[in-house]
Amino acid sequence: MKISICGKGGCGKSTVTALLAKELSKNKKVLVIDGDESNISLHRLLGLEKPKDIIDIIGGRKVLKKNMNNISEILKDIDVDSIASKDGNLMLISVGKIRDFGEGCACPMGVLLKELIKNLDYDYVLIDTEAGIEHFGRGVEENVDVILVVIDPTYESIRLANEIERMAKNMGKKVYFIINKVDDNIKDMIMDKINKDRVIAIIPNKREILEKGLLGESLDSIEEIKDIVKTIS
Repeated sequence: MKISICGKGGCGKSTVTALLAKELSKNKKVLVIDGDESNISLHRLLGLEKPKDIIDIIGGRKVLKKNMNNISEILKDIDVDSIASKDGNLMLISVGKIRDFGEGCACPMGVLLKELIKNLDYDYVLIDTEAGIEHFGRGVEENVDVILVVIDPTYESIRLANEIERMAKNMGKKVYFIINKVDDNIKDMIMDKINKDRVIAIIPNKREILEKGLLGESLDSIEEIKDIVKTIS
């Protein structure tokens, strides 16, 4: 099963990705794809070594740009198992990062990610996407089975979640909401502004998650994540 985790910047996509990956990997083989070109800490939340970026493995941005119409050929020699950071059933790969001023946009990485997803065969593939919805425009979600939208208590996050739900419906994809970083009062306000039937988990503000996120430390499993597993399994 291939699952895209998306939402606005700062909503907790990487946190939810890491927590879900750890829970699923207790019994299944899980591959996490770091598809966010600006995120530099997902490996730490997972408790894994930082993997080498695939864009560097294939020869860098220039090689990728020259072969934009032939990416499947470039990727055919990539052995995901050998380049991934691993711990038991849990694996992590990274598409690429923006590192230098003026190096160009992230579009080539989006194309690479879209092609990479097509032929992966693991129990679960979790894609931690870039913030916003540009990856939908690139067609990254074409080959996923489920879209998880992380919603934090902001107007922008709610609007974005509703927009993603609309697009997912048009694509014929399953979409679910995860409400994050809320207390009971805020939770009810959010529920009034979204499709309640799509909500599969509500994660309250937890001090231990905030502290580990601040320190860049590996996250521990939480009970609320099991609600997500029950729905998607």
